[in-house]
Amino acid sequence: MTITKRLFSLSLLAAALGTAVMTAQAQSAKFAVGYTNIADSDFFPNMVKKAFIDAAKADAAVDVKFADANNDVTRQLDQIDNFIAQKVKAIVVVPVDYEGITPGIERANKAGIPVVTLNIQAKGGKSTFVGSKNIDAGRMQGEFMAKALPQGAKVLYLQGTPGLYHSMEREQGFMAALKARKDVNVLSSLSGNYSRAEGMKITEDWVQRYPKFDAIVAANDQMALGALQALKTAGRKGVLISGIDGTADAKTAIKAGEMAQSVLQNGQAQAQGAFKVLTELKAGKAAPADVLVPFESISKDNVARY
Repeated sequence: MTITKRLFSLSLLAAALGTAVMTAQAQSAKFAVGYTNIADSDFFPNMVKKAFIDAAKADAAVDVKFADANNDVTRQLDQIDNFIAQKVKAIVVVPVDYEGITPGIERANKAGIPVVTLNIQAKGGKSTFVGSKNIDAGRMQGEFMAKALPQGAKVLYLQGTPGLYHSMEREQGFMAALKARKDVNVLSSLSGNYSRAEGMKITEDWVQRYPKFDAIVAANDQMALGALQALKTAGRKGVLISGIDGTADAKTAIKAGEMAQSVLQNGQAQAQGAFKVLTELKAGKAAPADVLVPFESISKDNVARY
């Protein structure tokens, strides 16, 4: 190799090394965030995640690393540990389990890494909760049905996944508000695991078991829409259906007169609220204790606004 060629090769190597160093410096200068989702396969949490991704596009200096816990709290705890090892600047958690996620949050606290619990609260550890109070959603369903149901009405309730605090709060809120109607009888309360398919299957069984009922109230829109499909197939009409989340399909069903109500959980506002907290942390500000996004009741009277 001639001296000229050798010098040229060395200059190329130096340029490559310089580029690598600058890239590494640029990456280290970014505000790294770890985001662990309860389950990408779950409709609503995935919608919130997509809204968060859109919000994060506003700041190129924020680098978000995503992980999917797939409904496994042990896996989610491992993901938090990985984020801590990577020395991220903040961690966003959509918890698999209200109580089970606590040790991971506490470890992040010990490492001095701020935590945002998004959409779902955590029992312990220090975090900023960004989301909605689930008991309010159930209460809105109960208040709606207390006004809309006929005398002596019979109601069926589709629970969320057993053991999850938001499933329990939504049901508790509904049952407490429905007590205003002493004449209303809840025939059955079964879990559809927030699944459209399971909501449909349970409703198919209810149609066979109960010759008459006036309403099906579900802890989310997916189960409510599954119930609607089962009622359509069975030719059962005149049943009031209520869900939670304010999804596009639910709003379409309300406009068509097929669903009576959905309680909007504003996932986009929650995602934007979480990203705003990160922006404040990035600017050196203290994180707030909570950022609450109110639920909103959607019915035929106001669905046009949504």
